[in-house]
Amino acid sequence: MIQAWLWRLGLGRGRVHVFYDEAYRLPLSGIESSVGIEPRGTDFTTWYLLEAGVVRAADVRHPVPVSYAQLARVHDARYLESLSDPATLARIYATDPSEVPVDALLDSVRLVCGGTLGAARLALARQGPVVNMAGGFHHARPDKGGGFCTVNDIAVAVADLRASGFDGSVAVLDLDAHPPDGTAACLAGQPKVWIGSVSGSDWGVLPPGVDETRVPDGCDDVTYVQKVKDLLSRMPSSDITFIIAGGDVLSGDRFGRVGITLQGARKRDVAIAAALRGKASVWLPGGGYHAESWKLFAGTVLVLAGLGHQRITARYDPLSARFQRIAHLLDPEKKADTAGNAPEWEPFSLEDLEGPLRLGPEVQPRVLGHYTAQGIEYALFRYGMLSYVERLGYSRLRVQVASTGGTGDRIMVLGHAGGREHLLSDSVLEKKVLQGETYLFANWLSLRHPRARFSDTRPQLPGQQVPGLGLSRETTELLLTMAQRLGLAGVAFRPMWYHLAVVARGRFHFSTPERQGRFEALMRDLSALSLVEATHAVAEGRVRLDGQPYPWEPDDMLCRLTPVPLDAEAVAKERERCHFSVEPAAAQAPAPAPSVKPEPL
Repeated sequence: MIQAWLWRLGLGRGRVHVFYDEAYRLPLSGIESSVGIEPRGTDFTTWYLLEAGVVRAADVRHPVPVSYAQLARVHDARYLESLSDPATLARIYATDPSEVPVDALLDSVRLVCGGTLGAARLALARQGPVVNMAGGFHHARPDKGGGFCTVNDIAVAVADLRASGFDGSVAVLDLDAHPPDGTAACLAGQPKVWIGSVSGSDWGVLPPGVDETRVPDGCDDVTYVQKVKDLLSRMPSSDITFIIAGGDVLSGDRFGRVGITLQGARKRDVAIAAALRGKASVWLPGGGYHAESWKLFAGTVLVLAGLGHQRITARYDPLSARFQRIAHLLDPEKKADTAGNAPEWEPFSLEDLEGPLRLGPEVQPRVLGHYTAQGIEYALFRYGMLSYVERLGYSRLRVQVASTGGTGDRIMVLGHAGGREHLLSDSVLEKKVLQGETYLFANWLSLRHPRARFSDTRPQLPGQQVPGLGLSRETTELLLTMAQRLGLAGVAFRPMWYHLAVVARGRFHFSTPERQGRFEALMRDLSALSLVEATHAVAEGRVRLDGQPYPWEPDDMLCRLTPVPLDAEAVAKERERCHFSVEPAAAQAPAPAPSVKPEPL
């Protein structure tokens, strides 16, 4: 029924052009843990759309970075000069200056701006919608940035269009959870420009002429969509419209207070797409600080493609799906399909190369009897992990493998920065039988960003020597693909600290229902504390179980390739039996640290 309605509106299945580049991901390793931003959100949306066939590879445009001359049409010279200072960028992104690779970060920002400009030019040429998979930096003013916005991509695009001779009218429809203060400042006083907004926050008085509607906290879908429709009825006809389809309007968003559902956002986008049918429009994701924010903007593109009825499977994990697809392409034993057709191409393996290059087992050891250093390095390259580490400021990356002689095989990733070589990743892996099945067991796994430093926004956690790389999820997926390739049951490890178990809980569970139940009870009773406070309380021996001291139990956590649920009744019984409490920090001296020194998985 919805599909038929979309067709009547002229929004049937259509071709959607998008601008995207892998370098849209910000090279800030701590932004996920310290701020709550999902740094892979742009990738997640794009991967899903490609995997689902909503967007074709031929419709993905790679942007050209904007020049400083283009930025200077909007932003003050002194401000643009200040962007070379890590402290300026650290303030905008709420991180520590030591974590800011200035050149790589500004490359990303300028690339996204180029995507918005490219989308605007293409939208005018096609007289239809075009998507930039990142952008909507609406808090950036002419003389300063803020709120994770360095430069104002919409204002830069408008200024460049004007410089190229475009004299038409412009509308900005800002549906981010926060008002368009920066965009309003950048476009203030310009003729033929209209700005409308539906937000959930009061950031002070906006410049005259901004049509701003504020919805109450926790606004329901019906009220929100009606407010958007009311705004659309007041929006003047324009030659091009920029839409920030804000992902931070979802209920539970860390920084947005609007509170609608994915279904409500989809209805919002249907209304906007119908109002702008046959007109040039540029669609941008804006903010989004919720685990499902990427789904909201994916839904936006589904609407533009005439597939607004299509739902995204709740359990769909874009990172896992991406790694599985790459693993399939890398598999040298790829079989014909069920119809008996040969594969389109046969990918080569590193084993094929190592023979001619004399890099075989007589020279290099093999991790778990299979993977050479060259093979691992190639896999890290294909999965995009090496390029991300390079953007953090490390060069001449290399992989080194060795046998530990008893605890497994060691893999080290090293890279140069500041005139010396650093250890960036260190792991020890083995095959281990648990509960009658063989797992890939991580005895040790450390992801290290030695150029960064701990700060108030990214405090040191127990067991950490330096901050992490921000690649824990990618590393987990890589280990799972290794286990699958080796025919193992899955991946396992033993968290030596509370926070490691909390971070891993989305994919892993403890090996017994009783241990899982106690862990869930512990999380429940420590929920009033931040993760940093909670993990220190556990490590310092300040946690009590039913009034008695509770030492952390570093038991095995498992992630099976074929999930088998634990006994839910036994888990619940133990969870309800256990009650934890926390003593004040000054109640006793910190407990001695364990003899091992694991770092975050």
